[in-house]
Amino acid sequence: MRAPPLVALSAICALEAAAPAARAQADDERAERALHGDPSPKVRAEAAFLLARRGDREAVPALERALAEDEAVAVRLAAATALGRLGALRSAAPLRDAAARDPDPAVRESARVALGQILRGARTVAIEPVEGGRVDARMREQMRQALSAELERHGFAVVRQGEETGYRLRPTVLLLEEGHDGAGLHVEVKTSLIAIDTRGDLVAMVEGGARAESETPTTSEKLAGQAFAAAARSLSEDLAKRLQIR
Repeated sequence: MRAPPLVALSAICALEAAAPAARAQADDERAERALHGDPSPKVRAEAAFLLARRGDREAVPALERALAEDEAVAVRLAAATALGRLGALRSAAPLRDAAARDPDPAVRESARVALGQILRGARTVAIEPVEGGRVDARMREQMRQALSAELERHGFAVVRQGEETGYRLRPTVLLLEEGHDGAGLHVEVKTSLIAIDTRGDLVAMVEGGARAESETPTTSEKLAGQAFAAAARSLSEDLAKRLQIR
């Protein structure tokens, strides 16, 4: 015999406090089953909130499904809110869809709010020290400054390391080469950028290169600055596309 809805709801709520660490995964699976299988909308909605409170990103697909398919407004509201709290960038697309197409205005608004939370987090980045063992500290700092400026131009918020952030960015100078073409001077750079999410997973890697040259008297440092700026622009554009930030 199925437990009454309020009894089932109490059982779901008790998971967060009562389950030891060793049973956390099983408890999350029980909450996911309740999210999709319990006949009570109240229990399904509470299961969505529970998964968000536990920070279980493995539940993101189940929550996205609930947002798209559950007939109960309360459950879709809970799923949208939970997705915003979990902050997985992959949820941006289903949240956009719900914000535009859900028949209930409260769900549409909740989806818009959740989408804003996710994109604000995704746009907040911290730049780690530039790597490149054969490049001196002055050139690495030029690269860091150019990258910071271009990221901000492309909609990212650059914060200091240690602050709350959506991604940590690890830039590397792969090549810094200067040479002469007749009476002119040129500098060529190749760079890469790795994005690491809050769980420590590598989620994107992009590369960019540029060449700056001049036939008039100038310095290699000035040309390197121009090349780094162009490479940083390419990295920032590609990163925004890879992370689907718009």
